Amino acid sequence: MEGKNVQGYLKKLAEEMNGNYTEYSDDTVIITLALEDSRFQSVRGVIQEKGGSLFLILSSTICRLHEYPDVDFRKMLERNYDLGYSKITITDEDYLELAVYTKYDLVNPEELRYMLNEIAVTADKLEHEITGQDHH
Repeated sequence: MEGKNVQGYLKKLAEEMNGNYTEYSDDTVIITLALEDSRFQSVRGVIQEKGGSLFLILSSTICRLHEYPDVDFRKMLERNYDLGYSKITITDEDYLELAVYTKYDLVNPEELRYMLNEIAVTADKLEHEITGQDHH
């Protein structure tokens, strides 16, 4: 891992993508990207240990499930099939999210750019379809 600076990659990507980069804590950053139709989407980047390895987790909130009880879960699972790196998930806090888990050691700038874009664009599209809003 020596020489890896994922936070630096994310900060640079946020700048290149005309986004806003915020260091939330020592292991968490928030990147807010401007998207089409004057919409925005925030993506959290977290570095977390799991099973003795460090992982980079990128995630973006779509909605709170209790606020939208008619979400078609089968449709969400089917949409996972078409995604490259990210997958639709449900958190312990009742959020429908889009997330990527990848080993920190394996992250490179090109894939990180793709992941960040996929999560922001897809989460925003799903948020708009489900809620009709632009909250996240």
